[in-house]
Amino acid sequence: MTDREEIVAAARSWIGVRWQHQGRSRAGGIDCIGLLVVVAHSLGIAITDSAGYRRRQDGRQLLFQLECQLDKKFVTDWKEGDIAVFEESAFPIHVGFLAGQVGAGTVIHAHARRRQVIEEPLAQYGQPFAVFSLREVK
Repeated sequence: MTDREEIVAAARSWIGVRWQHQGRSRAGGIDCIGLLVVVAHSLGIAITDSAGYRRRQDGRQLLFQLECQLDKKFVTDWKEGDIAVFEESAFPIHVGFLAGQVGAGTVIHAHARRRQVIEEPLAQYGQPFAVFSLREVK
């Protein structure tokens, strides 16, 4: 089983890597789904990667994939290392790793407008639309 601190450390190791739609590497860049996939794979957690998604999707396919592969949690009951899903224009289209604790948390994510992986206060995004946990986490 993977420790939650290992998840956060793995996600933080990508901070500063440039953003690239559908990217999956440090050299070529990474997007938010890519960050989820490569962090899980680096920890030996099997998660299916999907390609060919649009940058501005409606979110249904994203939620379907997450619900099939991860454990859904109450949005107010998240723990460090969980994955938050955020809405934009009423569609769930962005994911990031949660760090810290409820009330003082941060999100580690590949930010398209800032063109890189960053960690910033969760408070500026508000409560996530949904929260998931990797299945093999203690």
